Amino acid sequence: MLFNDLRGFLSYLRKTGRLQEIKAEVDSKWEVGAICRENYNRMGYGLVFRKIKGFSTPLVAGLFGCSRDVYADVLRCEPSTVAIQRRWQEVYKSPIKPKTVDRSEAPCKEIMIDEEEVDLHVDPFPVPTWHYRDAGPYLGTLHAVITQDPETGWTNSGAYRNQILDKNSLGCLAPGYKHIGVQWAKWRERGEPMPVAIAIGLDPYLVIASTSGIPVQLDEYDIAGGIKGAPIETVKAETSKLMVPARAEIVVEGEMPVDSFWPEEAPFGEFTGFMGEKRHNSHYIKVKKITHRKNPYFQGTYEGRPPSESNILRSIGRSNALYEHLLRSGCPGVKDVCVTPGGAAGYHAVVAIKKGFPGHARCVMALTWGYSVLFCKHVTVVDDDIDVWDSAMVEWAVATRVQAGRDVTIVQGGHGGVLDPSQVPSRRAWSDWLGIDATNPVDEYRWDGGEMPPYADSFPTEIIEGVRSNWDKYFEE
Repeated sequence: MLFNDLRGFLSYLRKTGRLQEIKAEVDSKWEVGAICRENYNRMGYGLVFRKIKGFSTPLVAGLFGCSRDVYADVLRCEPSTVAIQRRWQEVYKSPIKPKTVDRSEAPCKEIMIDEEEVDLHVDPFPVPTWHYRDAGPYLGTLHAVITQDPETGWTNSGAYRNQILDKNSLGCLAPGYKHIGVQWAKWRERGEPMPVAIAIGLDPYLVIASTSGIPVQLDEYDIAGGIKGAPIETVKAETSKLMVPARAEIVVEGEMPVDSFWPEEAPFGEFTGFMGEKRHNSHYIKVKKITHRKNPYFQGTYEGRPPSESNILRSIGRSNALYEHLLRSGCPGVKDVCVTPGGAAGYHAVVAIKKGFPGHARCVMALTWGYSVLFCKHVTVVDDDIDVWDSAMVEWAVATRVQAGRDVTIVQGGHGGVLDPSQVPSRRAWSDWLGIDATNPVDEYRWDGGEMPPYADSFPTEIIEGVRSNWDKYFEE
């Protein structure tokens, strides 16, 4: 089944029993966030808040739930690691360019709000203060912040947090190692403000693409089209040359200055499960125009520790983005990648390889550390007999194949995520890197004149096949 917009996705989730309606009036200040947190703890599906106090616009959150099944449905594959990885490989090989439509064919243009009338504190923005200690309401938690490289035309679409600072100003976390930061630096060199559009209420393909850490110079529109198997419809923005999703619920247009900054942004409860600290002299967006559909939905998500919708989206998408990066680097023998859910879907990657040469594992570590958009500070490399998505198997490999003095690599002073709570504030964006070679030390054994012990559970094939074929008989009376 294909989804052309958020509304089609909601209809599908409702029909399949994976959408819950909250009809009681709730407060956008903390109560929405607390409900979302409890819903994740219960492994619940998506929520529609019909009555947000003081607003008529409904809010949707958590549509992908906390498991793979909805994600796999969107990809049109089985919810297995192998099937999802195979589907992502097809997408990277066959991206599909977006289709430009006329304004009359773009539902996102049904209602226009001019600059002098902009007020982000009223409909259609029932924006929650998601966490108890947040500095204020955060509009940007599951959306697409759209920018463009002024030299190459490369369009980036990413989910970057956006605090409502005043009625027409939004914060924007745009560090230099993120694609938005790379593009902003080029606009600064030109001495021109960077055009920005924020699309809210998206089809699920754009949501997946915008949260997946797609490799540099690839347009998320093209990847979303590849996931869908058909072009994403786009339309020209009202205030810039940017192309925006024609079927988005809401589009906020503006520009990011290159010569001025907002004095203070945050704190905000982040994907790490910790509060992201205040940032001084922050990038920000001055809003110039808002367009939206009639009777729109506002979409967001509650950030925090796993399980959560955000964790599922980022872990699966970024695992496959890192896998694609390693393949494109020319590194041989890479078999599987997991940017682990428990590692905040960004800080720890496990890579399985078919080891082919001395130092192979360390080559993989270096290439993973170099993929700066993901800031994976910890890398564990295992043999291809280990399921990288099975934390018990990974821990078993570390316990039985690693000697710290031989197999652990520490690199001091690498780049790091600005939200990493393990790093002191004065060293944010810097991190030590840890690499663990948890592959079998066959070369060390050969050097020492011996061989690795055989596996204890290596039964002959005919025995295992016999047990499987007779499985039900074992439990008969």
